[in-house]
Amino acid sequence: MKRCIYTKVDDFLLDDDFIRYAMDPSSDKDAQWASYLSAAPGIRAAFLKAYDILTHLDECELLSPEQVNHLKERVFRTLFVRDLYTFCRK
Repeated sequence: MKRCIYTKVDDFLLDDDFIRYAMDPSSDKDAQWASYLSAAPGIRAAFLKAYDILTHLDECELLSPEQVNHLKERVFRTLFVRDLYTFCRK
């Protein structure tokens, strides 16, 4: 579990584990984030907004087009690094 409690949407969007969770869900990740939310229920709104942004990037009106493109690049770069790491460990 995370040691700090995120309070802002940006906190979640900068966290690689959160990005992986939103873009590549699994039951293990679901359990981890459910536990995190139960420890700090007041952050649920920020969590859900960040999740919504990541899962609806092309429809997002909260960010400028430049911010969307930057975030997409970061998401894909993060996922690529994870996949490369997994591949190299085999």
